[in-house]
Amino acid sequence: MEQPVLAIRDLSIDFTTPRGQVHALRHVSLSVPRNKIVGIVGESGCGKSTLISAALGLLASNGTVRTGQALFEGRDVLKMTEPELRAIRGERISMVFQDPMTSLNPVLSVSQLMSDIQYRHRERSADEKRRRAIEMLRQVGIPDPEERIDHYPFQFSGGMRQRIAIAMALLTNPSLLIADEPTTALDVTLEAQIIHLLREIHGSFEASILFVSHNLGLIAELCDDVVVMYAGEVVEQGTVRDLFHRPAHPYTQALLECDPARIAKATRDLPTIPGEVPNLVQLPPGCVFQPRCAKAFAPCTKAPPPTVPVEGGPPTDLPVAERHAARCYLVGNHGAAA
Repeated sequence: MEQPVLAIRDLSIDFTTPRGQVHALRHVSLSVPRNKIVGIVGESGCGKSTLISAALGLLASNGTVRTGQALFEGRDVLKMTEPELRAIRGERISMVFQDPMTSLNPVLSVSQLMSDIQYRHRERSADEKRRRAIEMLRQVGIPDPEERIDHYPFQFSGGMRQRIAIAMALLTNPSLLIADEPTTALDVTLEAQIIHLLREIHGSFEASILFVSHNLGLIAELCDDVVVMYAGEVVEQGTVRDLFHRPAHPYTQALLECDPARIAKATRDLPTIPGEVPNLVQLPPGCVFQPRCAKAFAPCTKAPPPTVPVEGGPPTDLPVAERHAARCYLVGNHGAAA
């Protein structure tokens, strides 16, 4: 089988804090296949940002990798030296952040920002770098790019700034584009435009995309595969069709029930999941979702459940980390026993 662009294998990460060890990620495994869009969804505090930081080799100094690997094109990012990491960041792996004003230097023109991105390509003249930048701005939908390339970030709207950030991320033709909630700061109209743009980009540039969001509607519209995270664990993963038509984990089911698009009757009160994400310093015994789960039964309080394939899907020889699977006692033989 073709090697995935990014393969996270059994990754566990702790952070040392004055309150104790924060078990931010625990035995996380997932894959981003080549030319696919993989979405990561979950509440705040579920480990999505920590996972991204690990994939980029940007863990904070108090972070410790307990187990696992973060393989980018077959090489473990977690074992790379700083020069090796600098060679792939912005070149082979690019990032689009939530708020473009925090990633675009306000005192530099777009021309200077996009020229600086190409600093490793010394064989390109200044004119060629400018030409490539203008063409990329045109591809992401910036009107009159020949003129507007000399403007500053504050002279653009929020949607245009995000398009510029995407253009900068794609300028080096990366293998993997990581988008960390890139539409959260935008209104729904601009959000739809950015999602449409990402879909077009995926078809034109053949880059794999890791898309992080709390918005299930965006995940359903854009992604091929979905990974559901809760309290530092992957609780379910599979194709978009699997997750939205046959959700197996109670947390996935609860997230879908809270989606406003699925509410049939007009109401002032939106559904929520009772409780909150557990303290990652002192994890509950058994399943981490058990304190909030209406379907919990005796085994859920005793030991963490295994990750098992979800029955009823098409036959496949893929490993569990790359097919519809859930980390729950209600799935598979345990579910039958319950």
